[in-house]
Amino acid sequence: MAEREPLSEIQKNGELLVLLAGRRLRVRAADISISSKWLVLSELEISDDANDPLYNLRVRNTENNEEIFAMWM
Repeated sequence: MAEREPLSEIQKNGELLVLLAGRRLRVRAADISISSKWLVLSELEISDDANDPLYNLRVRNTENNEEIFAMWM
């Protein structure tokens, strides 16, 4: 099941995403070029259905429909 939460802050040029509630996501290296361009307060949809054993979260920016893989920190 997916959860939605606004993006509060982008750190380390897109490597870390901070959600409005304070939780943090580490972005997969291959996806940093995508997440670094996202805008603060974009609504993110986070689900745990990714097939990657390490970056097990699929994160979709509902504003532009871009998707990346990440893991909780």
